[in-house]
Amino acid sequence: MDLDDNFPAAKRIITEIQNIVNSDSKLKEFDLVIQPESQNKSPVIYVDHCLGLESWCVRHVYEYVYQRLISIRKRLKRQVSNDTIPLLTSALLINPEVLTFWNMRRELILDGCLKPDDELQFSAVVLSFKPKCAEIFTYRRWIFFNILKDFSSNHVILNELTIGLTAAAGYPSNYNAWNHCYWFIQKSLEQENYSLISHQWEQTKTWCSEHVSDHSCMQYRQRLLKCLVANKKCLQHLECCTSKSLMRFFNSDERHKLMRPSEDYFDEAIGVALDELYFNEDLIVMYQNHESLWNHRRFLCYLIVDIYNIDCIKEALMNNERRVSTKLSRSNELYVKKHVLWLQTALCIPIKLL
Repeated sequence: MDLDDNFPAAKRIITEIQNIVNSDSKLKEFDLVIQPESQNKSPVIYVDHCLGLESWCVRHVYEYVYQRLISIRKRLKRQVSNDTIPLLTSALLINPEVLTFWNMRRELILDGCLKPDDELQFSAVVLSFKPKCAEIFTYRRWIFFNILKDFSSNHVILNELTIGLTAAAGYPSNYNAWNHCYWFIQKSLEQENYSLISHQWEQTKTWCSEHVSDHSCMQYRQRLLKCLVANKKCLQHLECCTSKSLMRFFNSDERHKLMRPSEDYFDEAIGVALDELYFNEDLIVMYQNHESLWNHRRFLCYLIVDIYNIDCIKEALMNNERRVSTKLSRSNELYVKKHVLWLQTALCIPIKLL
């Protein structure tokens, strides 16, 4: 029996979906609408630039488009029919994790049947439904790297970074989204565009404050921080309180005040790292018992020692971490013990809690 006989409305549904995608350049979301049974009307819902498909027909539509696309893919001489693009559109909206279907759209771009800008718009809509889907991010990067080949526009890259942050907010621990953002940061640095990294540094600070259990963003900040301390040009657009942080760091324990080395000895890199260390402390005080915050703190301690492996830095860090561990030992007892043990074994910094 032909699939048309099993579900004769399939072709009409995918045509309606394609027409909406083609006609609305501001389309922003796709989702499935829970509806167990047919209501004797179109299952395609379109309101305020948002597209929906009733759940009762999803399996039938997907079976229809999948079988036809696989048949097209198996042909030795592949010719684009009028149905190919609508089939791909519906298939990827429902299930974007099929790499073969994205490859078919790549071929359509190369053949001039699809426009790159339209594909960025379409894939962003798909991303609203599956914000952690690696295939979507890979497809977007492929368009930028192989087709558009333009990483000089701040507007374009900022838009891509915004899409990445939106996807990260839509799914916890979304490392695919943060990796996507970092890829664009790297491309902008290759173009000697150093302003975007400072923009991301400030923007993700707020994000981390609102998602203290999500280590994925903190790992992203760690990668940004490595770029900041490795290249002074990245610090040009960054507002940091180097002197204030250094003063606080070398006087973290009033009973163990240290002589601070000359200002000329330090650059802004350690000031940025110390700013992050104190920001991390504030979060730990406000949000108790979050392992992601302590893991991030260990990275910062390691980085500070790695940048300046000198006795005065190690002693100042020891005093600072003793102060923090003592203050937080009651509310974060387990994490404090782990942190102190790590400092002793990894950095050879002995700490005895008071």
